[in-house]
Amino acid sequence: MAVIPIWREKTLLFFQDYKRMLRKILIIVLCLSGAVLFFMLDPESIFFPKCLFHSITGYSCPGCGLQRAIHDLLHLNISGAFRHNAFLVCSLPLVALLVILERRQSTHTKIYAFLSSKVFIFSLILLVLGWWILRNILHI
Repeated sequence: MAVIPIWREKTLLFFQDYKRMLRKILIIVLCLSGAVLFFMLDPESIFFPKCLFHSITGYSCPGCGLQRAIHDLLHLNISGAFRHNAFLVCSLPLVALLVILERRQSTHTKIYAFLSSKVFIFSLILLVLGWWILRNILHI
């Protein structure tokens, strides 16, 4: 077994950290670019894609109104966002909690284990399906 010189080992660690840092920067830049795009452009414009499920069936899918809701949230129009997709607005605290816990999973192991459990994920799937049915029955 070959022994790796210490300078080479440090170089490899540096490049691993560098790649990890570049990946984080790329994710941040992409998220900010998407936010600027949604802030500047109206989702009612031709640029944004329309819902294929709604176009074919005439029914709303769970994500219908998502682009308009994000646009409204970026303009701090909470009621407009709620009108376009209430499920998104109601799920934002959960999404924020999941993002925080993903970064701190070692310190909050019990909460992270619960939120990663099959029961919780199955419950979320049932909530999305319930929202899908409810929004088409009540036309919201």
